[in-house]
Amino acid sequence: MSAFSKRAIWLTVYSKHGDRLVQITQEHIRLARDLAEHRLYMSSVEVEILKSRIEELRKERDAILAQFEGR
Repeated sequence: MSAFSKRAIWLTVYSKHGDRLVQITQEHIRLARDLAEHRLYMSSVEVEILKSRIEELRKERDAILAQFEGR
């Protein structure tokens, strides 16, 4: 997990990127919950697809937050 300051997170949430940050968080939680609850019933390909999507979301989140770090 990347470490961003509380200030950077706060600034992001209250910027034009706030809605997207919330969407990313909601999708990430949903995917992580699906992995935790249903992993035994998924194929290895399905697990990798979900993990890949989670990683994409993390990268997008970090790119957004990085714009506000140090302000």
